[in-house]
Amino acid sequence: MRVSKTKKVLGISTVIITVILLHRVGLLTPIEELFRSTIAPGSKTLYQWSITVGDDTTSFSSVEELQDAYASLKTDVVANTIDAAEIFFLEEENKELREQLAFFSSTTFTHVGAEVIGKNIEPLGSTLVIDKGEDRGVTVGNPVIVHKGVLVGTIVQVYKNTAIVKLLNDNQSKIAATIANADRSIGLVEGGYGISVRMNFIPQNEQIFVGDIIVTSGLTKNIPKGLLIGKIESVEKEAYQPFQEAIVTPSVDLNKINIVSVITQS
Repeated sequence: MRVSKTKKVLGISTVIITVILLHRVGLLTPIEELFRSTIAPGSKTLYQWSITVGDDTTSFSSVEELQDAYASLKTDVVANTIDAAEIFFLEEENKELREQLAFFSSTTFTHVGAEVIGKNIEPLGSTLVIDKGEDRGVTVGNPVIVHKGVLVGTIVQVYKNTAIVKLLNDNQSKIAATIANADRSIGLVEGGYGISVRMNFIPQNEQIFVGDIIVTSGLTKNIPKGLLIGKIESVEKEAYQPFQEAIVTPSVDLNKINIVSVITQS
């Protein structure tokens, strides 16, 4: 068995060496040319790269060509992503503008639309910068709304082309408000260091519940009655205290405001 295996190895080695020698001296050239001409069509097909997307097939004759096509495709994907983002934000802005216009169409308020162009960086405050100012009739104390009459703050500083909006959760914000309950409870909605909103000075003997809606009472100068503020998240009531308090969840995320309307006259 071992002798037979050795003979087989020697035979294969002899054939390989013989083929190499014949190739080197050129005796196999006619056979090699015939072989190459026979497999050339198939070799070309195998060499070409192809990509099929749907019913469209694109072929590439080299790796470099495929890499160039890939780079171009990445550029197109980035451009399409940018376009999709722009469309998304435009749709959001159009929706917001339609809601604000719908609100004002049912009131006699005069107003001016504005875009948010900046936010404050103060640790105890919560303000926005808008792109409309005294040249458009904006004055200190004007209420600022979004959506269909949701109050988000008031104007505290006005410049020629811009203004500063103090948001509901600003530490200096104080808005007279009413709870939409049986007692029509009144109180004062105040901000808490830019992170919370509370309604204070609610009469102790009146019943308020989680989920109750809070709107402006009309008792704060320049702010009309009935603008939506938010709803009660929790109630804090202590015995023998003349007032109870409520934690308020604003009706909009005060950190995600892009377009507003300033009520210049109510």
